[in-house]
Amino acid sequence: MAIARCDKHTPKGAKYDYRAYALPIGYPKTAAICGKMDCEEPARVWLTKNDHAAFKRGIRVFNIRAHAVKLRVSDDLNSTETIPTAPLA
Repeated sequence: MAIARCDKHTPKGAKYDYRAYALPIGYPKTAAICGKMDCEEPARVWLTKNDHAAFKRGIRVFNIRAHAVKLRVSDDLNSTETIPTAPLA
């Protein structure tokens, strides 16, 4: 599974071998944010060997490991829930 990390937090470890990355749409002005705690930098999507092979076959949507990415949202909030407002005094 892919992982999202910024330039400063490239993935390291023995569990997955990340050797290539793809840039998320809009990078660096992307909603994909580095999954490291306390980091809010734009993320690159680091690919495993299998992900890399899928990328070469034209796949462009990848599963991300849990807790491996954060998403930045806009200031627009849309809701299907009606939120009651306090009466004016």
